[in-house]
Amino acid sequence: MKMSKLATLVGAGLLSLSTAQASLLYKISGNEMQEPSYLFGTIHLICAADFKVAESTQTALQESDRVILELDMDNAQAMQAMQTKLMDPEGNKISAHLSEDQQTMLDSFLMNNFGAGLAAFDGMRPFILSTMVMTTQMGCAQQMSFEGYFVQQAMGQGKTVDGLETVDFQFGVFEQIPHQEQVQWLMESLEQPDKAKEEFAKMLELYLAEDSQGLYDMIAGMDAYAEYTELLLDNRNRDWQTKLHAELQAEGTEFIAVGAGHLGGEAGVVQLLRDLGYDIEPIATSAE
Repeated sequence: MKMSKLATLVGAGLLSLSTAQASLLYKISGNEMQEPSYLFGTIHLICAADFKVAESTQTALQESDRVILELDMDNAQAMQAMQTKLMDPEGNKISAHLSEDQQTMLDSFLMNNFGAGLAAFDGMRPFILSTMVMTTQMGCAQQMSFEGYFVQQAMGQGKTVDGLETVDFQFGVFEQIPHQEQVQWLMESLEQPDKAKEEFAKMLELYLAEDSQGLYDMIAGMDAYAEYTELLLDNRNRDWQTKLHAELQAEGTEFIAVGAGHLGGEAGVVQLLRDLGYDIEPIATSAE
């Protein structure tokens, strides 16, 4: 998997729609549930001009008793812990895998966009730096986060927020991908910026069209992606299946929001919940 591909994955969700109907919002019922719950597919970063939350999504959020995200983002300690994990735990240097010309290119890019050169970022985890690069290629100065919005709304409405994973777990996922390979992906996004922008634009187009299956197919079709499908998507979805089953059987209504890339496919969250006997009904939002 090359870095422009990983950037797309990060955007879709760090990151099965068996029905032909496109949707990002689903109503979950059946399987002896006392109240229905809701599932929503996010994109972790989106330009402010493209950010919108449909009325049906707002209603689902308001009807819910609590919000469940990939991470518990209203947990100050967890968010602080994330800031302490930006550097590579093994002390690996990005520059160790770069030619002199590549070092010069990366140094210049970082200085021009972030006000500091390679020396300041050399010990950072490559996937973190790649996400930073992606934000500069999105074509907008202001970005929004669905997760951040849902946390803000939950706090304002007095709802609790929970997470399916911990910060340690999410960072540990990327620790299983070789450092050198992540650096190669990083440099591809710089050396082929038009390609990276085109892929992100395609991903955004699919997201705005609420084409969950199209998003999954795009991610699954990436070069060399098959090597990491289990690690980055399928295994995490199966772990969520068990956790979500327990949550859905408990009292109250949940609003579950995860990266849209996790919804489609045979091992996607939608299909896995159906496998457990839940009724998953798409709710149209694009026409609102």
